[in-house]
Amino acid sequence: METVDPHDREADPGVSAVSDWICSEDRIEAIGRGIRTAIDWVIDGARTRRYSVEQVNQSEKLYLGNRVEHEVLHELGLEKQSQGIDTIIQGHQVDIKFSLKTNWMIPPEGIDHVCVLLSADDDSSVFSVGVFRAAAGLLNAPNRDGKRSIKREAANNAVRWLASRAPLAENFLLHLDPAVRTAILAETSGQSRVTQAFRLVLEKPISTVALDTLAVQRDPSKRARDARKALASEGIRVLCGRWESDQATLRRLGLPQLGREEWISTRRS
Repeated sequence: METVDPHDREADPGVSAVSDWICSEDRIEAIGRGIRTAIDWVIDGARTRRYSVEQVNQSEKLYLGNRVEHEVLHELGLEKQSQGIDTIIQGHQVDIKFSLKTNWMIPPEGIDHVCVLLSADDDSSVFSVGVFRAAAGLLNAPNRDGKRSIKREAANNAVRWLASRAPLAENFLLHLDPAVRTAILAETSGQSRVTQAFRLVLEKPISTVALDTLAVQRDPSKRARDARKALASEGIRVLCGRWESDQATLRRLGLPQLGREEWISTRRS
């Protein structure tokens, strides 16, 4: 273990090495994908019809941190350690901590180790990534479980923030106008909800996760294809990022390029 001033994030070789490894644009984006996947997995709209993490019960929220850790390790190509600290980055033991706010809790085994701090705000579609060493002097007194929160001044001064409020892929249903969302969800079948979404929300990418929630099933592509057929007579085109011909159409129309699992509708021809 390196002996360093815990307040001097620049002098800590562990914090520097981990920060330098993570801070590329590709890895920050990978962390954002992992967080998005984990939040969507816990919301589980395909089975519950929920669309917001605020609709999730407390026990599921407690699991969210574990799911974020799992997805982020996967996205970064890191191995999960069998016990104790979460992973190894550049030869340093690293603990990964996630919070929907900024109340990260450090367990006893994380004291004095490098921590990657993650947070996300689905309402604002942003996430943050920071690295710091969880020195005891930077932490508050332990709770009943022995976990310790980070002192406010430490979060401001001892954390090396690599991304602050970076863009998080938008939660489609959460960010709809409430009246539009109500009109879509009021439809009585999965197919009609999907079709209504493409009808009422033009030129806004719709992820397969959102289609899962509307269809209440995990095979949304057929619903989208059926909506494509049904809406053609209304002059509405439904396009998918999976097909190069559709991507070419999007470029020609000046619409956003889509990921392979995204769809969009438009009246442009």
